[in-house]
Amino acid sequence: MSTTSTSLAALAALCMAGPALAAPQDPTTSIKRDTDPARTLAEPSYQTREQRLNAKPLDWNATTGKPRRKAQTAAEKKALAGAKPEHAEGGAPDPKADEEARRLHPDDWKAPEQQQR
Repeated sequence: MSTTSTSLAALAALCMAGPALAAPQDPTTSIKRDTDPARTLAEPSYQTREQRLNAKPLDWNATTGKPRRKAQTAAEKKALAGAKPEHAEGGAPDPKADEEARRLHPDDWKAPEQQQR
């Protein structure tokens, strides 16, 4: 017996092993390729050269529109009325700031007598 037929026989024995490998009893649903409603929508066809040349570019100025201010809801007005101004405390200074400043700008850290004018 070859290795392929041995492995097929072992696979067949496992498939007939019992209820652990039984097929699910729930009905299954088949998905068909052309059932998607988006596929049925008509799309503009630009298949010919004439149709491509006659296609008009999008007018960006006509499509941008003007922004409109959104009216606040009652909940938003109530939240703003009850809000109190707050601020956060500043963080601690960088402990390596002086070291970095001395490295990046050594002339500025010289004593006034040593600086050349």
